[in-house]
Amino acid sequence: MFQGKKILLAVPDHVGFPEVFKRNLEHIGLEVFTLAAPPIDHFKYKNIFQRAHNFIRKKFFKDRDFKRKLFLEQNKHELIQKLNGVEKIDYTLFIRPDQYALEVVKMVRQKSEKMLCYQWDGLERYPNIYEYIPFMDRFFVFDTKDLSVENTLPLTNFFFDFFETNSIVNKNEVYYIGSYLEDRLELIGDIDQKLDILGIDRTIKIVSNRNRVIELINSKGLIPYPNTISYMENLKAVVNATVLIDIQNPIHNGLSFRIFEGLGYDKKIITTNTDVIKYDFYHPNNILVWDNQTKEDLSSFLSLPYQVLPKHVKNKYSFTNWFSYITEEKPYEAIDLPS
Repeated sequence: MFQGKKILLAVPDHVGFPEVFKRNLEHIGLEVFTLAAPPIDHFKYKNIFQRAHNFIRKKFFKDRDFKRKLFLEQNKHELIQKLNGVEKIDYTLFIRPDQYALEVVKMVRQKSEKMLCYQWDGLERYPNIYEYIPFMDRFFVFDTKDLSVENTLPLTNFFFDFFETNSIVNKNEVYYIGSYLEDRLELIGDIDQKLDILGIDRTIKIVSNRNRVIELINSKGLIPYPNTISYMENLKAVVNATVLIDIQNPIHNGLSFRIFEGLGYDKKIITTNTDVIKYDFYHPNNILVWDNQTKEDLSSFLSLPYQVLPKHVKNKYSFTNWFSYITEEKPYEAIDLPS
């Protein structure tokens, strides 16, 4: 359905996401031009004066956006230069367009037949995103409370379906990797201790390279991991596990990628996100909503047989259907958020 069509993929260059998106878009027949924005946490001040200026803006003028403006300006010219080599395109897919200067977005608008955006963070978390909405033909959000914003449409995350999973070697282990957040540590430590008592193999990694945090992680008997891994590496770990742990970020209510990885690759999930029970793929054999259950409760869940879902339910949340739906290229099954 997408053979011969071209897409500009504008995704922040975080944990290798541009490459994974590109591979799936090519898998469904598109010619892909990538416009990856470097992650903002890689931003470096040009000199001490620029750093001092940012400090003054933040301290005395409450301007917490000045660093972001410097970041956008620093990358704008390189991105525009890349765009000069791109002719007319059928689609543009933006993820987090607020990490691109408005001049870049306006230039893309001139070249693109259809501009699509998926904001996979809550709108309030990055409020600069509001000024980007008018440039998009379709602007999607994954948190129901963001649907109150004009010209937003509902959408979930998805699972990538470009690679074969025939070679999966289920290791009968529980898998989790996540950045350090203080509120998460006690919770993860509790689940880990109960899994340990039950004799369940597990890989639980908390990402941080700060010495104080590493000491805290070690004190809970958990493994500190100094570096993030690429999303492709993460997928390899996911498909070879049998149970995934998902800890909800309290700043939004949408379902994380981990939920859809479990759905797509037939994994059980332990999650703290209570909204998951509202979705059409929820089954208590497959998904345990964590609320400090006992080790006996946990053991009972792990012993339940996995309930294979109907094919049409899985396909609905695949990247192929997800992209067909946002572009309105039939056939597709519409994706909505539960009320």
